[in-house]
Amino acid sequence: MATPHPNQVAFREGVTYLFHSWMALKLAVDGEWGGQDSVEKRDWFIDTIVDYFGQHGKNVDTFDLEDILLQIMNDEFSILLEDQSEQHIAKILERLFLECTHGKYDLVQTLKQDSQKVSGAFKESKSQKAGDDDDSSDDDEDDDEGEGGEGSGDMDVEMGESSSSSAPARREKPEPIIDDDGFETVVKKGRRR
Repeated sequence: MATPHPNQVAFREGVTYLFHSWMALKLAVDGEWGGQDSVEKRDWFIDTIVDYFGQHGKNVDTFDLEDILLQIMNDEFSILLEDQSEQHIAKILERLFLECTHGKYDLVQTLKQDSQKVSGAFKESKSQKAGDDDDSSDDDEDDDEGEGGEGSGDMDVEMGESSSSSAPARREKPEPIIDDDGFETVVKKGRRR
């Protein structure tokens, strides 16, 4: 089996860092909204996107990519994105692919730093909560990634869009209500923020 090209390796790393920093996905994985195998679903999601770019190359259709992001978030994590973060993520993915195909890895490094900042903010927040409140709901979250708030806007330096639009959606997101047949019950919101 042939060794993957460094550009392919860099692209996969960039997608991984991006998906670990994407707050909607991060919250879904941390909260196990996709079930106990939420981490595996995120990894499969990364593989799916990398494969999609591998098949379509520079001919990726932006709207198709956004639809894939929306569909997987909905199907696998029961999240209906209302913050339009899929548009932001799609733009970064396209830019990441283009840069990696030209052997430029600056965006990969930026995404790595953003992911580490989110992770650092999560660890700091978690240790403060543990000191303040022993009944913290974060006790069952022991992965290495960040939670919302402090580091969530770091990615926005690159594309400048989602932090202001995604913050309200994070606060309002209730747990999905699933009926006996496995369908999600749609609950009408009483007021908008």
